[in-house]
Amino acid sequence: MTQTPSEADSADRRRSLRRILLILGVFFVFVQINRSGGGVLASYLGSERGLSPTDIGTVMGAMFFGSAAAQLPTGILFDRIGPTRTLMVLGLIALAGILLFALASDPWVLVAGRVAIGVGHGGVITAVYLIAMGWAPPDRVGQATAGLVGIAGGIGGVLATTPLALALERVGLQGSFLVLAVMTALLMLVIHLLVRDGPDSRDADDQGPKETLAQSVAGLVEVMRMPELRRIFIMGVCFTAPFMTIGGLWAGPYFAQVQHLSHTEASVALLLLVIALHVGTYGYGVLDRIATSRRRVVLTGVAIEVVCLGVLAAWPTAPLPVAGVLLFVFSCAAPLFVILAAHARRFVPQRRAGRAITCISLMGLTGVFVLQTGTGAVIDMVAATGGAPETGFRLVFATVIAVLVVTAGIYAGQPEGPKAPG
Repeated sequence: MTQTPSEADSADRRRSLRRILLILGVFFVFVQINRSGGGVLASYLGSERGLSPTDIGTVMGAMFFGSAAAQLPTGILFDRIGPTRTLMVLGLIALAGILLFALASDPWVLVAGRVAIGVGHGGVITAVYLIAMGWAPPDRVGQATAGLVGIAGGIGGVLATTPLALALERVGLQGSFLVLAVMTALLMLVIHLLVRDGPDSRDADDQGPKETLAQSVAGLVEVMRMPELRRIFIMGVCFTAPFMTIGGLWAGPYFAQVQHLSHTEASVALLLLVIALHVGTYGYGVLDRIATSRRRVVLTGVAIEVVCLGVLAAWPTAPLPVAGVLLFVFSCAAPLFVILAAHARRFVPQRRAGRAITCISLMGLTGVFVLQTGTGAVIDMVAATGGAPETGFRLVFATVIAVLVVTAGIYAGQPEGPKAPG
């Protein structure tokens, strides 16, 4: 039987979506090494470069500061020139940052490199979400995005643990990150050649006048001032900060100093946490399709995080199997971005979706910078007063709990969608 034109178009669109998601997924694998390598890099920078916990927290948190600073202009770029072109422009900045980080010999040069990486890679997940919006049916966007982030991010996260630790041990920081720079550049070239924003993106310039820059900025301000989104933006503080503070930074030192694991053993434990994070990401994508209340999904995830961290705050020296299971479950519950992005999307038109989602990212990445830097200072303070390592980690867990409880308490009043007219 011959396909009707609409069936043929749909089949072609599905094939294109699969190809594009595969390309973006491979690119995201290498992005994720930078995003998830904090635990391994923290141990390396402390033991091999002699950096203090405050310095480590500053270097690792600098990437998220750069990402946060780039979110608002990136949101305008997404809606003006499209996610693919934005991804390419910012990718060049990230590439420069990877090279700078690889060649750095001074802590402040390491910070500068991480800031540039953050600026360049801070909008990758939003770009994936927006490109998926251009190709996938509306009810499949969240699942497509979560599937890519979950699978590709999981692979990248695995590479950011034991393999990264082995690479640092054998070829050092410079060799490891120069290879990462080469792979990133090759993937950017493939994206430039083969990825488009949607089936009609080649004709986008003929589809009517675009917003002026002033109109784009005014639209961003309007999105930021929307009362319907304020509680979502507040909850956005915790869409990634809890995991990136614990699983992405301090879990490595925790396993080494409190659980007395070697660097290699700690990297294996971190690998399991990263796998858990991306299992959770995929699970949230499925829940986005079937759950009747996105607010309830988010609040349930926060409650699980608080319970797990609460046990560790009260009992930081728990046996390794107990601590490992608690951190694994915490990591599964942590990746709330897909649900929050889908929730925000209900309140804005498509032409402003990029700005709404990057506002969530702004809050989340600012939260990462503040929490990573702040908890580094807490651990330094405990060490300076002669406190045991477990005391510092107890305070880290308690600090993250406090932020989760406050943000979730505000978000609890968020409506599911806009009020019906009349």
